[in-house]
Amino acid sequence: VPFMIDSSKFEIVEAGVKWCQGKAIVNSISLKVGEEKFKEQALLLRKHGAAVVIMAFDEQGQAATKADKIRICKRSYDILVNAPICYPPEDIVFDPNILTIGTGLEEHNAYGVDFIEAVREIKELCPWAKISGGVSNLSFGFRGVNVIRESIHAVFLYHACVESGMDMGIVNATEMLALNEVPAQLREVCEDAVLNKRTDATDRLLAATEAEKAAAEARKRGGAAPEQAKQTTWRDLPIAERLTHALVKGV
Repeated sequence: VPFMIDSSKFEIVEAGVKWCQGKAIVNSISLKVGEEKFKEQALLLRKHGAAVVIMAFDEQGQAATKADKIRICKRSYDILVNAPICYPPEDIVFDPNILTIGTGLEEHNAYGVDFIEAVREIKELCPWAKISGGVSNLSFGFRGVNVIRESIHAVFLYHACVESGMDMGIVNATEMLALNEVPAQLREVCEDAVLNKRTDATDRLLAATEAEKAAAEARKRGGAAPEQAKQTTWRDLPIAERLTHALVKGV
């Protein structure tokens, strides 16, 4: 596993790559420092053989829309892989900014689907480059209600990874849910919000959040009856599925 050097101060990054044994990943550089400074930083990192995370920022700020994510990542890619830098494209990891949905602001409703659709086009326009992102940012407005947050993440990761080609993400591995572990009704609500399918998607997600909070309080008081007499557990699954569960969950 490569060592990641993570700092917003490039002098710290520079010191890190000089002392790091083996191949490091640097998190991160971007065009917000200007094109010439960006080139200087990239040349130094290539000299030390490091892979690099490129944030979708430029001189005007953070990429929020699908078009801006694609434009900034493509511009960064073209600068990096061509002379005089000639960065190996397989050592480039783009972070096109996963932003928060369900805030109540209409302009934030498309943040999830914009990222998902941008991933697909960036992968086509920037061969061999990887895509990453901080998944918890997506559900920041629902912190404290983990079932809702992890359900949102499960839906998002399915569409971003399986359908669009996202390669990696920053997640809470101990709390993650697989898509098939999300209850059908909640999955529908989360999909509507992540993919911005309905104008009332945020309201429905908020209603589901309030219902989950109420259920959690009832469970604390011992007043909630189980929905089923016996819940099927992973140990009841066929052996191949049990092995898959154990490998994914680290059981």
